[in-house]
Amino acid sequence: MLKVFIALLIAFSITYAQTKENTEKKPIVIEADTLDYDKQKQIAVYKGNVVVKKDDFVMYSDVLKLYLDENGDIKKIVAVGNVRFKKDNRSGKSQEAVYYKDKNYIVLKGKAMVKQDNNIIEGDEIIYYLDTEKAEVVGKNKRVRTIFFPEDTKKEEKKD
Repeated sequence: MLKVFIALLIAFSITYAQTKENTEKKPIVIEADTLDYDKQKQIAVYKGNVVVKKDDFVMYSDVLKLYLDENGDIKKIVAVGNVRFKKDNRSGKSQEAVYYKDKNYIVLKGKAMVKQDNNIIEGDEIIYYLDTEKAEVVGKNKRVRTIFFPEDTKKEEKKD
């Protein structure tokens, strides 16, 4: 199940992290009802029905905040309110998602859940470190829960 969880979070991170092998930069498309940009504070705030797309990855939230460094590069991304994301057969949701570029990790906060097919991991907070592929699931208000469905052995036998 940890491999399933890691695969999902890697897919989630593709939206924010650039791979070294891929020299072609694929665009990230962000749509929202409104955008407020403050050059002095280096922050862009998207509000209302926010949709982020990159390749086959899609994320939705009520508010998305992009924190930029002095060069205009993304430093941190915060998605707040009804955060949902999907890539292929993987999906997830939380009340908030934060990506820290300098430390290269993602935190899903508040009723965090990731799912691949029927397999599910739930906790109050899910932290994933992209460099080390280490994942932590924290249950602050309730216990961590994993629902794992074994693969159908009949399907595997038919393939042989």
